[in-house]
Amino acid sequence: MKNRGLFSVLSALAWLVGIASTSQGTQQPRAFQPLTVYYVRHAESGHNVVKNWKLVPTALRPAYVGNEDAFSPAGEKQVATLTCELRTMKFDFIAASPMWRARNTILPYLKACGQKAEIWPELTETPSVHTQWLRADVRLPPPSPKLFDGETAIQLPEDEQPFFTFRKGGSRLLDLYNSDEAGRTANSLALAQKTIALIRDRYSQSGKTILLVGHGNSGSTLLRELIAIELDKPHLDNIGMWMAEEQPNGSFQLKLLNNRPYVN
Repeated sequence: MKNRGLFSVLSALAWLVGIASTSQGTQQPRAFQPLTVYYVRHAESGHNVVKNWKLVPTALRPAYVGNEDAFSPAGEKQVATLTCELRTMKFDFIAASPMWRARNTILPYLKACGQKAEIWPELTETPSVHTQWLRADVRLPPPSPKLFDGETAIQLPEDEQPFFTFRKGGSRLLDLYNSDEAGRTANSLALAQKTIALIRDRYSQSGKTILLVGHGNSGSTLLRELIAIELDKPHLDNIGMWMAEEQPNGSFQLKLLNNRPYVN
């Protein structure tokens, strides 16, 4: 009888443990929800077309030629086109370079859709990073000690202020100066890596879709660092867009380049 009593107690305990396991241990793991990152380069501005006017005396050139803070006529059309295209999409978060040409590429969309973008100084234009600097046997110097400090406050015109916000600690232009190519390359890579860290910290495995608005060189460097594979410098057209999707192992896979499906 004692053995039967003990058996009954053990059976009851096993039943209770089974109930607990069913309520706790067998819960279905949360399905992987990938982060999707879109990046778009600014529309064509005056500094992009200088070479087209090199045979024309400076005094006879349109005022926008050479001006980083003005769109060319083609650039103005590009902004309108991009605004229409983006209105068919949904973004959970938007960040933009502090430069005029990047802010004003996305500004009409922000106005049309009642959204705000956060200014990320790390998305500013950087020097081009040539593939020679990405070889495993190349040792780069550390980035400039004061790269992320910044001394100049980012100024937003009054009419733009309702559509942009500043990230905490992100309201100053970064100090990109470096006297040699190796140092400039180190700075460019450091900014890309900082941007990726911000993206991962905020949105990894969130299932969200975010949009970054920046420049050609910095966008190419960011892409190469994000997907972490050997890739020749991917040229970005004005309002050219790339998209990368997070994978279960934490890497990112390139899906779109210059608005076209990317095939590796």
